[in-house]
Amino acid sequence: MPAGKKSTVRDTVEELRNGGCTIYYEKSVTKNMGNYESAKVTVGVTLPICPTKAEIAEVQETIETADEIVTKELEVQLKELLDAK
Repeated sequence: MPAGKKSTVRDTVEELRNGGCTIYYEKSVTKNMGNYESAKVTVGVTLPICPTKAEIAEVQETIETADEIVTKELEVQLKELLDAK
């Protein structure tokens, strides 16, 4: 930025996004299922600085797709474990 020019929030956001800066945020929940069993769900997301509404919508859609894939795979693997008993 040239000397003497005052930086704005928009300038800062643009510099951070152009520099590839992102934010990663994650949460986990462990649920006691009874009988000494528990299930843990962890969801995390990496977003650019100041994501647009379109970017947020794409992330939400991608999470839904990932959830479907992971849920189906868990069902398959759980069935295999139970059938092996």
